[in-house]
This record gives sequence, C-alpha cells and structure tokens, in this order.
Amino acid sequence: MALPLVSPAQVPGRVLPTQPAQFYTPDFLPATQFDTTAYCAETMFRDSLGNGVTRVYYPTGQLRQYVPYANVYRGVRHGTVTTWYKDGQMCTKEDYLRGVRQGELLTYYPDGTLKRRETYENGHCGIGSCYGPDGQPVPYFVYEQLPLYPGGGLVLIKELSKAVRLNPQEVQAMRRESYRQSLYFSGTQREVDVQLAVAPDGHIADARVVHSTARFLNEAVLRAVAKLKRPFVPGSRDGQVMVSYLTVPVYYTVEAPNQGAYRTYQSPRRW
Repeated sequence: MALPLVSPAQVPGRVLPTQPAQFYTPDFLPATQFDTTAYCAETMFRDSLGNGVTRVYYPTGQLRQYVPYANVYRGVRHGTVTTWYKDGQMCTKEDYLRGVRQGELLTYYPDGTLKRRETYENGHCGIGSCYGPDGQPVPYFVYEQLPLYPGGGLVLIKELSKAVRLNPQEVQAMRRESYRQSLYFSGTQREVDVQLAVAPDGHIADARVVHSTARFLNEAVLRAVAKLKRPFVPGSRDGQVMVSYLTVPVYYTVEAPNQGAYRTYQSPRRW
C-alpha cells in the first residue's frame, strides 16, 4: 500500500539544492545524529524551485513518513502524505492539493483496521466517519484539536501583554529603532512570531522566535512566555494527545521618540 519511491528529476547542467538530514526526538524537539532514539528526516529535491519530498525514518531505519511538497521551503504539501507504524503497517494517508487538504483522509489502527475516513474539499471536511477497533462505527470526533489556554485566546493575550517587559539594553535598542523610524514616519508596525511547543501534559516544552522584524523584542517575548503559570489543555490528533504547536504573533507599533508611545497587540494562531 506504500507509495513507490520517486527519484529526483535530472536537470542537466544545474546543481539541485540540498538539505542536510534533521534529527528530532519523539516529542518533535531538536536532536542530534548521536541520539539513538531520534527520528531522522531527509529531504530530496526534484528541481531547483523547491519541489521535492521529505522522508522521515524511525531510529531503527524503518520509514515513518513520506511527505511530497510543491515547495519544500514554504512547506506547501502537494500529493499524498503517508505515515506508517514501526512494523510497516500503514497509519495515515492524507491527500493535499498545493497546501490544502483535498480528497481522502484515512487513518488505521495498528492491526490495519480502518479508524477514520474523511473527504475534504478545499480544506473543509464534508463527510467523516470514525470506527472502533472492532470495525464498528463510533461517534464522530474531530481529527485535529489545537491546544487551548485556560480561558481562551483572549486570556492568553492579556497575560502575555502584561508579562512583556524590556530590560535597559532593550529599551535603548527600542529608542534607537524609534529614532530611525521618526526620520521617515511614525506608527510603524513590527511583528515577532513565537512558536510554543505544548507537551501532552499541557506545559510549554519549548518556545522559540520563528519570525521577527524587531530583534530587541525577541528575548522579552520569550521571558513573557516563561511567566505563563497555567497549563494548556493539550492538543490531539485522531483522538491521541500529543505534542502540538501554537504560534503567537506579537504586533507592536514604534512611535516617534517625542511621542514616547510603545504598545503591543497579540493574537494567537496556529503555525
């Protein structure tokens, strides 16, 4: 049932881009090749425009996941994404069309019994059915459930907003930024996106800035994340609680120095 291997296209006279193997733990945190429990992800390109596939392997070397991309750099999935259990039995099969779910989504129990069948159109699930280990229908439950902070997104926004504090060095960096902006225009918006890895027990296992247009704010945002005291309701996929990711974009406005204004606005979103 596995997809056939696809070799990279041959492009005479051109050197295809390469991407080194990446290693990560079972909780999807960064690891090294010296970690004998780490998964290995290898990407092969079909052309110089980013079209390619990523293959993920178990620590034993068994193929775990096959992900075709229309653009590897942008993470645009295109084709059938397939995962397997350690014994080679198919686990999931998902169809994508240029980054959007389109077609069937199938999941299986370890013994090969169908667990879920859904049909998607333009990213929206139209028909869905779930089954128990005995193959009998069970009440439908959503495939993916994002992590939720107690009280919801607005509470998360409020707590992070209160916790963001700049140290003296960051204040000076902000003032320099404000001065440079005042030479041209006031009220320029900047953004810092921080990615949260929410563990199965609800605590934040990792936090990192994935995009920023204001480096002086990066560490302040990470310190604010560390001050969150309440655990999340963890995310799940196909009924199984697992490590999940949430990206919180932090927007702020740099005002002219004579105005002395600095404000932030935050809104959580999935990465």
